[in-house]
Amino acid sequence: MFRENKRSEVNKLSAWLHTSAIGVIPALLAFNVAAKDMSGNDVMEINPVNDAEDTSVVITPGPAVTMTHTGTQYVPVGRISDSLSQVVFYNPKKAGDNTTGVANIYVDREFQGALKSGEFSVFCVEPGKHTIEAYQNDAPNYANKAVPRTMAKLVGGKTYFVETNSDQSVGTPVSVNRTQAENQLFGYNSSATINRASAVKACEYVGGMSQLGNVLFSFAGHKVSDVETGGKEIAKNMADYIKGQPQIQRVDIVGHADPVGNAAFNQKLSVQRAETVKKMLISYGVPASLLFTSGEGANNPTVDCSDMSGKERNFCNRANRRVDALIQTNSSAE
Repeated sequence: MFRENKRSEVNKLSAWLHTSAIGVIPALLAFNVAAKDMSGNDVMEINPVNDAEDTSVVITPGPAVTMTHTGTQYVPVGRISDSLSQVVFYNPKKAGDNTTGVANIYVDREFQGALKSGEFSVFCVEPGKHTIEAYQNDAPNYANKAVPRTMAKLVGGKTYFVETNSDQSVGTPVSVNRTQAENQLFGYNSSATINRASAVKACEYVGGMSQLGNVLFSFAGHKVSDVETGGKEIAKNMADYIKGQPQIQRVDIVGHADPVGNAAFNQKLSVQRAETVKKMLISYGVPASLLFTSGEGANNPTVDCSDMSGKERNFCNRANRRVDALIQTNSSAE
């Protein structure tokens, strides 16, 4: 049987988060876990591959999506549109692990990426059945790509956090909830390997989220000095992208706050955070005429941490202390 990850037992039920995508529990025969009636509490259903039934699931090869901004640090992923399912796949760092091997991710029998220890990959696919596995040290023959053992059923609008299996001979991912995953993911870098899986689509986010990531702030902070680790690099990547796209007409910089504090304070704080990111982008060469700031206070959270307490709640709320960038081109918003 494939196991549920047991490394974090803190508030297991309260760790199921609201609206933003969450926990998955793989098993050889899929099963469900009692959770609150929230749209984000979803199980990645994983079953053995049945050759007779699942042959038709194989995707016809087509143009693969090139992953952008590879090598950057992890930031909380946004809510995905209902037309797609999102997977956050990572290879955990292990204490005392000095190996140089990698885990190869295969999506529908095609290579999606290679993860070194401490790396992650975020990708989207259409809802439905997909083979999504990762095998350690499978190069150069990639023998496991063509013979997947398990099939995942993914729901539109949901995000699944999974990590590579510690058993190097088993490709089925291990489930983690969002809090447990992000305890590790902050500080991880994205894989620099180009995706070659034709089932992978460009992720489309809702709620003002772009594909450029978001900048996080410390609790009650709004200055450049309050930007979380990796935030300046993210802002620099945003600036480089904007400057390289002449068709961009407008960039909306939208600040957010966590729900701690009163509404008036959070509204002011969210605007201040947006103004700080605007100044950062200008300092990196983005024309001020393209940038428009606003704040949403605590009205549009990425995650709901209300059932947590103390340090766990504060850590969970990092995803809500953010600034998003919505980029509008000549014809549409990205």
